[in-house]
Amino acid sequence: MPIPDNIQREHIFQAMLKIKQDGVPPRREPREWALEYEGEIYPCKLLISWANIYANGEELDPNPNNFTTYDAQDYLIEKHFTIIPFNNH
Repeated sequence: MPIPDNIQREHIFQAMLKIKQDGVPPRREPREWALEYEGEIYPCKLLISWANIYANGEELDPNPNNFTTYDAQDYLIEKHFTIIPFNNH
C-alpha cells in the first residue's frame, strides 16, 4: 500500500507528539535521514506510519513493499517539512 494521500501536516504533528510521549520503538530510529522540526529529530518512516493512525485509524505497515524510507522523505518534503542528514554513529 502506498502512502495514503490524505495524511496531512496535522496528522504528522500528531505523530510527532506520539513520538515525544512514547519514544521511538526499537529498530525504528532514523538511519541516514531524519525530519528536523523545532530542534527535534524524528524518523521519517515512523512519522508516516504513525500519522496514518490519525488519518486512517491504523498504523501504516512499514514493510518496504508498502513504502520505503525514500517515499516517506519525499512525502514529508511535499508537506513542507525539512529533511536533514542524520548520522548516529
